[in-house]
Amino acid sequence: MMTAEQIGAALTPSFLTTLAVGEARQVGGLELVEAGTRETVLPGDLAVAVGVRDEGDLLALVDAVATCAGLVARQALAAAPAVVATCRERGLTLLALADDTALSAAVTMLRDVVRTAGSEPDGWSPGSVYSDLFALADVLAALLDAPVTIEDARSRVLAYSSGQHGIDDARTSTIIGRQVPREVRDHFRSLGVFRRIAQSDDPVFVPAGGAEVKPRLVIPVRAGGEWLGSVWAVVPAEPAAEAVARARTAAEVLALHFLRLRTRGDLHRRLESEQVRAVLRGEAAVLPGSADGPWRAVALAGPRSDLEPEERVTVWTALAQRHGWRAPLLCDVDGLVYAVVRDGAATGPGSWSWLRDLVEAEARTDRTLEAAAGGPVATLDRLVVSAAQAVEVAGLPHADGQPVATVDEAWPALVLARAVRGVGAAAPVSPIAALVEQDREHDSELVATLCAVIDHWGEPQRAARALGVHPNTVRNRLARLARTVPVDLEDPTTRLALRLEALRPDNAAD
Repeated sequence: MMTAEQIGAALTPSFLTTLAVGEARQVGGLELVEAGTRETVLPGDLAVAVGVRDEGDLLALVDAVATCAGLVARQALAAAPAVVATCRERGLTLLALADDTALSAAVTMLRDVVRTAGSEPDGWSPGSVYSDLFALADVLAALLDAPVTIEDARSRVLAYSSGQHGIDDARTSTIIGRQVPREVRDHFRSLGVFRRIAQSDDPVFVPAGGAEVKPRLVIPVRAGGEWLGSVWAVVPAEPAAEAVARARTAAEVLALHFLRLRTRGDLHRRLESEQVRAVLRGEAAVLPGSADGPWRAVALAGPRSDLEPEERVTVWTALAQRHGWRAPLLCDVDGLVYAVVRDGAATGPGSWSWLRDLVEAEARTDRTLEAAAGGPVATLDRLVVSAAQAVEVAGLPHADGQPVATVDEAWPALVLARAVRGVGAAAPVSPIAALVEQDREHDSELVATLCAVIDHWGEPQRAARALGVHPNTVRNRLARLARTVPVDLEDPTTRLALRLEALRPDNAAD
């Protein structure tokens, strides 16, 4: 299930807008509530305001449904400051319905959304919507006496009429490829067709473009001022005005189907994301899809730090889909974006080897992109452990500026980081504090020298190279160190303790 806020976010702003975010109450049903009602509204209901005449009616209705999951009301009244403020006080999510949207269409859409949100993602199917689109294509074809295709705003074919008389090569290629061919799109774009249908409700008649492209009547499909798609009819000549008017009326019905299709797709992705989030939090052990493990959780950074986590999930989803992962398992948890990928011998989209290659390739042009992977796990209930490791690895400096890090490779640094966190919780007890003070007063770099000597124990030449100084300088500093804080560097326990205390951020020299 989803909350009213999540349902509002899944719908187009031209249809529904979130004005107030209340408590995260799960939506279990839809209920029409009339002004002045005394009926009990269940806590899981999404209430739709009916018969509200003024602000006073709506405020009274807010009181009546204050415990439900959310309230939907007309934009003109819902946007009143007093209504918004009252809903916030009551913890009630307020959704504003566009004033020009028919209530019957809104209720149909919302019932469909609530029904979809209450089902499992794997059980979702857009088949009924597509069937309706094909039926409407046949209706439009009969009205215009011409073969018709219904396309979205990206020129992808959603449905087409059954009649094939009078078609051309462009229509054939469009139907076979499920998208208008690039050269055909370029032809119509050069004529300004896409610009006109994106900006206006008026149908556009496009003359023939040679023997391969016959004349077309293009009817935009819009909702609340937003261009959703279009109807393309292959016509021998410009149709009569009466036929075009009837086709426009029929095309208006398409807007609701476009919104239903897009909303169901958005809800499906949100439900899958919720499922992935529940697994990473240890609240569930089932992922969308049926691929086998082992699995690995990956923390993803970028593309920009100023984007909200949900926006970054959207960007990463688009990137993954563009490179072949059709249903990426992505979500945000506590401000971080995660992917769940298959590990082991798995290859191709959705595998760890594939994601690693993708991040490394994309990071060449966008250095904000990074991936930090936790360890592989054999069962989904262990993904919470892999996710925790991914967070720890993400907090480490990436070696040599590499965009990808894994717990398999970074475990020594991770162990040290854990130890340093434990050391940092208590007051320092080693002589390091005295060395830090000496460095601050005399710029003697004794702490850096001590760390280099411990890191390259028994090899003063390498310690000197690491510091960029002469080996004699290292020897002189060690002599000064022995006079300042006599310690037994031959003892391995002493060396380890000193090195850990030296790693504490508060022990770094200014």
